[in-house]
Amino acid sequence: MANKDYYERWLKLKEAINTTILEDERVQELAAAFIGIKPQGTAVEIVARVYCKYCDLYNKLCDCYDQMEQVQRRPYIKKIIDALTCRLLELKATLEDVELFEFTYPENALQQMLMIPSDIQILCPFFYPFETRQEEMQYIVDQILAGNRIGDPTPTPSEIERKEEARLEDERIKQEEKEAEIKRKLVMGEDIIEPEIVITLSPEDQEELRLKQEYETHVSNIQRMERSRITTRENAHKANKDANLYLELAGLKQPQAKEELRLKAAHLIQSVYRKFMHIKRDHAIEYKLKQKLGMIIPSWSTPSHKIQLEKVREERRNFRRQYYEEWLQKNLNEKTRVLKLRKGDIMEDISAEVRQWFQEWYNEARLFDEYPWPEEGGSILVVQGETFSVPEYMEWRKEEEKRLKAAAGNPKTKEQIKAEKKAEKEEKKRIEMDAKEKEKKRLLDYKKSRLNPDNDPGVYITPGQNIEPLKSAWDSYQSQWKNIETPDAPREVTKGYIMQLITESAYQDVQLQLRPIVDEMMRLELNLLKNSLKLDYQAAGIVKPPQTMKRKKPKKQKTPKPDKVSPAAMFQQLVDEGIIKKYPKVTLDDYWGDQNYAAADMRATLWTPAFPPHSIGDVKEQVRVRCLLTLCSSCPNAVRTQLLVGPKSAGKRTLIYAIATETNSILIDLSPLNVYNKFPGPKNLKIMYSFVNRISRLMQPTIILIENAEKMFYKKVPKEEKSFDPTRLQRDFVKEIVKPITPEDKILILGTAAEPWLAKGAQMSKAFPSLIMMPRSDYGSISFILTKVLMKYHGVKRDFNVHSVAQALRGYDINIIKKGVETLLNGERIAQLYHKPLQPDEILIAVLDTEGATYTGKEDYALYKNWYESYSPWGQKYLDYMIMIESQLAYKLKAEKKKAG
Repeated sequence: MANKDYYERWLKLKEAINTTILEDERVQELAAAFIGIKPQGTAVEIVARVYCKYCDLYNKLCDCYDQMEQVQRRPYIKKIIDALTCRLLELKATLEDVELFEFTYPENALQQMLMIPSDIQILCPFFYPFETRQEEMQYIVDQILAGNRIGDPTPTPSEIERKEEARLEDERIKQEEKEAEIKRKLVMGEDIIEPEIVITLSPEDQEELRLKQEYETHVSNIQRMERSRITTRENAHKANKDANLYLELAGLKQPQAKEELRLKAAHLIQSVYRKFMHIKRDHAIEYKLKQKLGMIIPSWSTPSHKIQLEKVREERRNFRRQYYEEWLQKNLNEKTRVLKLRKGDIMEDISAEVRQWFQEWYNEARLFDEYPWPEEGGSILVVQGETFSVPEYMEWRKEEEKRLKAAAGNPKTKEQIKAEKKAEKEEKKRIEMDAKEKEKKRLLDYKKSRLNPDNDPGVYITPGQNIEPLKSAWDSYQSQWKNIETPDAPREVTKGYIMQLITESAYQDVQLQLRPIVDEMMRLELNLLKNSLKLDYQAAGIVKPPQTMKRKKPKKQKTPKPDKVSPAAMFQQLVDEGIIKKYPKVTLDDYWGDQNYAAADMRATLWTPAFPPHSIGDVKEQVRVRCLLTLCSSCPNAVRTQLLVGPKSAGKRTLIYAIATETNSILIDLSPLNVYNKFPGPKNLKIMYSFVNRISRLMQPTIILIENAEKMFYKKVPKEEKSFDPTRLQRDFVKEIVKPITPEDKILILGTAAEPWLAKGAQMSKAFPSLIMMPRSDYGSISFILTKVLMKYHGVKRDFNVHSVAQALRGYDINIIKKGVETLLNGERIAQLYHKPLQPDEILIAVLDTEGATYTGKEDYALYKNWYESYSPWGQKYLDYMIMIESQLAYKLKAEKKKAG
């Protein structure tokens, strides 16, 4: 896509952003007015429309940010994306509240907007993984995880000398032993064999050598097969020729048939062949049509368009980086030029602004306000109007005079002041308790009113807090670019940079650089003016002139102390201890599973909705929002701890590896069975916490993994696990790891649990307030996976009955199914597919015979559902909702019966 096309796409995207924000504001008006919406499905569709539009905008904005070559527009788009991310998370929470379940199904809203589920699939944008971590930190990560030791402390000269002496001594001993062995062999008359030279290759060279050997093996196999084919053909040709010659010489060769019979045979062969070719052509046309419609999956496909598209995108990124470097250099040059030519004028302009402020205060109040402290921003606050205004000062002065008169007439003792403060505190506490009780009563009345359909007020939408930051980011962009972006904009608006904006930015930077200098001079001038004003008041006989409110001096930010241990050394030690691990590179696309597309219609049924279980694809979508968006955002409403709960082999670890891969995160493993023997003792445990906190922030994005989290919060530790001390981190985990995480940190804590009912629910809830429930493998996901796995084999029929197999394998582990199919279709079985087609029962037997096959039945999964209803707040909400539906249905049936009677 050319720059002009991206620019036209951006202009259309701007209109879509305006429209979506206006629609969001209309929804907020409903929320602010406490207007109930019913039925429930209508409320879901209203919120889902805005949510789906924002998801689509988010993906398109990320694409523009990544591929746009106009470098001055990109920072504004980044701010819009950050604000939009917070709004998306808030809308997702609102949609869950309206739907009364954490898995949401906006398909009905998608149908209205003529969109498909893939349009709102949140993508992890390119800039998240590669713009967060600093280059020097990325270098440390790459080098240490590659096996190079760069975190070891620098040895002293004496240590270097001692190690060198030891090395030379070892070499001398080995040489003496070698010479002694040679002398012994010479005396005994034995052959002297030269030792083989061992060449140590780097991992990259080993991989290159392996690929080369694999390539040469394939080439050799093809050459041998071709030579064998040619030899076999020549031998067969020679044998047939010799047999024909023998029969002819022996007189045993049959005479040719009559000409008439030969012509009839030829015509028959021709007609059959023409019919065969006609059927073959029709079959090919039908096959291509089905393939285009997606009814048939070919065994071979052309190289992925995604790969080709990614190459084009990378080329555009290279151009963008070049423009960015040119823009930085132009900024530097322009700033130097402005500073050199306009330094005096800018300082004079700043001084005039401040003197104007002095003059206004003197004319209206006959005194001067306090000058803002440098830590606050100095005269920047004056320009922005964030200082004390004269009318505000007048109000404050009246209140202060009243307070002083009251204090002079009835001075209060320390005990009275203390008692008043205590009373204020208790009154504040009482008001808060009253507000809580009032809110409880309101919710109880609301629940009761919903039991009767005639009195049902409907669903209330929660007002959002993050729409204003989004509007602010959008207005900031509009104010800067509204007059620049026109349909026939010049080249510099579509790519590169605009020189006028560079000049304006240079003036702002120079002004910020010179303002502290001017502030110091103005402070001196203000002191002179205050002294002169004081003398004037004294000359007029006023001993105590009026004073303005004193500004509190802000606390100086303490400069962080340098770490005693370098980041490389901390990282190296955590890697050596096995706490930071190198994980396999997988993506969310490798986690196969289909969504439950029928759930939206089933749950929108009035009076008698059905609540089908969520599927693997729903979990995948939940992970995209709760994990990918949260990890890469700076939103205060984002929950940064998630617990993945489900049966063993449900794919929890695969999902965590996929999240880490998508975001280029480092993986810190604090699982109970991984750290039980690491950093022993209370003192060393504090050191480990310190290292983990420091590294997780320096090397962010970071994922902290707690595998088998229920073991950390055991109710009773099993005897066989007491030696591992699984509850070692239980006491300080929340305090040392969870609480220090701020909204600005790109840190995510992910836990897994296969037997969550063994843990103390209250303590685990503090660490993991949010959870994602993994489902049993369902029919839709298994049929989808079997189709993808089997259709890559050319000999498998395109209409193979995967549906019956999927029905039989419900509840079995997805990875086991894939492993069983791969084991079944070995080289020998693939060669037999043409004359011995694959049968469904073969797949069933292969899966059942696979080692480690696990089956989760409905009764087994009921344990997880029962625990979920007691642990998650959504469990109680679901039960309340079911009670409300049953009550409304009973009222409806009663009314119909009364009407019929």
